[in-house]
Amino acid sequence: MAITQATLDMLTALLGADRVSIKAADLEAHAQDESFHTPHPPDVVVWPLSAEEVSAILRHANELSIPVTPWCGGSSLEGNPIPVCGGIVVDLIRMNQILEVREQDLQVVAQPGIIYDELNKRLARYGLFFPPAPGSSDIATIGGMVANNSSGMHAVKYGATKDYVLQLQVVLADGEIIRIGRPVIKSSSGYDLCRLIVGSEGTLGIVTEITLRLRIRPEVVAAVAVFETMEAAAEVIYAINRYGPTPAALELMDPTIVGIVNAWTKSTLAEAPTLVMEFHGLPAGIEQELELVEETCREAGCVSFEKGLTPPEREKLWHARKQAHEAVKQLNTGSRAEIGDIVVPISHYTEAVQKAYALAEELHVRIATFGHAGDGNMHVEMLSDKSSEHEHERTAEFNRRLVHWVLSVGGTCTGEHGVGIGKREFMPLEHGTSLETMRKIKRLFDPKGILNPGKMFPDA
Repeated sequence: MAITQATLDMLTALLGADRVSIKAADLEAHAQDESFHTPHPPDVVVWPLSAEEVSAILRHANELSIPVTPWCGGSSLEGNPIPVCGGIVVDLIRMNQILEVREQDLQVVAQPGIIYDELNKRLARYGLFFPPAPGSSDIATIGGMVANNSSGMHAVKYGATKDYVLQLQVVLADGEIIRIGRPVIKSSSGYDLCRLIVGSEGTLGIVTEITLRLRIRPEVVAAVAVFETMEAAAEVIYAINRYGPTPAALELMDPTIVGIVNAWTKSTLAEAPTLVMEFHGLPAGIEQELELVEETCREAGCVSFEKGLTPPEREKLWHARKQAHEAVKQLNTGSRAEIGDIVVPISHYTEAVQKAYALAEELHVRIATFGHAGDGNMHVEMLSDKSSEHEHERTAEFNRRLVHWVLSVGGTCTGEHGVGIGKREFMPLEHGTSLETMRKIKRLFDPKGILNPGKMFPDA
């Protein structure tokens, strides 16, 4: 239903006029994330500062069946926070405090709006860090990472966000505030509701407080290996995963991506298939790991292996890698840049690379690939002329056929970007009859369907 003046008055009385907006600029800023999906402006944007305020907003919205869409940084890549049904956008970016650092327990309690890089910057003084490292770490919020179960560059060694969430404060659709999980490393007490909420994209509740498990900051060394072919680089990824040792990060960039990144960041990487690696641990252990990985790379025909980068060199290297998607967008302004997020069993990674390029050639689609190759995750950048509907259709067909192949070998349509709008069509094929169980869970948590409607399910 449309937002009434009575609802606006209620929100203003609750939050104050400075934290409620129907200004065109604010509505437009919350109409689209970083994806290519069609913008949909909300009717009103609100900025709560506490779980109690979120509770009051949801209680009112639930009574009147008003759609509510949570929002944090807006850096999502699948339309996850786009308010496709209008209604209220609850922007949590001002709930950005570290509430407690439990140094002895290696834990931190934080609000959802804090930026990933800022959190780790402040944890560094304790010698601690939160390992999952999304490519957009300078704008990604912890709340958004919980909503999408983000992982990123360190997932091959450390896992995803779900592996670090110990406890959550969640506001349900009817306004009830619950606390789930316990601040301990393991528990076998009851259903794991934290794992259920993590990755649910705000469709089951709004997270207002997060307790995270942390790791001790290690020594860090980076290395770069260059290959003649993508197949050779992909084979090394399999070999490293199969025989070890496991780097903290293992990233693959194809020559096209390297060239684009060089142009955008003024880097001088060799424009060839490139593996960017990072090793964590004690100096002696890292040195041994580097020797073993270099030997594996050389045996596969690596044409150069660079190690011993200085901290500034390492920082510049990772900045270049993190800028890959942004570089594609900015240097192809006449094109629509769509980014895929497939994951395959590691034994199929070489085949996945080959399949992507074979399909692109068959369908005449421009692509470039990169990704968190160490955990089987490949991002495919698909470019199509903004003014050509025919190219858009070819790109969609490419993506559809690639995802269907990925699912046929046991993979998934999304490794870390979430379902949002873009991956809904693949949910029945990936999940089969279990998708109905997901629907039942959604109806249990949100009977009126007000929380982030239009997401997750193909007919939403």
